[in-house]
Amino acid sequence: MPEAITGNSFLDSLLERTPVAPSQPRRGQNYNYPERLYLLPDGRVEYLQGDPHNRAYYEDKGYHLMSEAPGRDGRPSEVDQYLKVEYPKILAEQREKAAIINAIRRAGERDRNLNFEDDFDGKTLEELQEDLRRIQEDYGKPIRISRSRAATRAEENRDRMLVGVETTEQTSIEAVEARRVARPPRGSAA
Repeated sequence: MPEAITGNSFLDSLLERTPVAPSQPRRGQNYNYPERLYLLPDGRVEYLQGDPHNRAYYEDKGYHLMSEAPGRDGRPSEVDQYLKVEYPKILAEQREKAAIINAIRRAGERDRNLNFEDDFDGKTLEELQEDLRRIQEDYGKPIRISRSRAATRAEENRDRMLVGVETTEQTSIEAVEARRVARPPRGSAA
């Protein structure tokens, strides 16, 4: 048996990607595979089919299947890192971009003499902020940016609304039945 190689950055980086404990492959399941998160070559992250055939197809296309296993050094899994850290940042940036675009369009509706190009697709947040600054200089008045109150309230209430709700992806019918039986009947004083 060859001795473990240490100090090789390439092998160390490959070792970091491997799960701490190997997962047991599912046998006999031919349907109802859950969707999995993939990183596409253009930088987008999408939920796509998670069955073995499609996983191989997507990986051949250069998609990266995001790991659900935690890292060896205690880091969160790639899926958890994306959903809990990265996605909220992306969502906040998209909302900020939408607020700037809506403010510019509203100013254009109010003043027909205000000239700007409505080509906001593909612009970064910094480019949109620069466009807003330039349009405000041309307009001569400040343009008010309003953010959706409903979206911010929904974010604040989301966690509160999920209290007591089972959010795990896989729950066996036996576990559901056990919880139902263990729960006292409605209207009884427990």
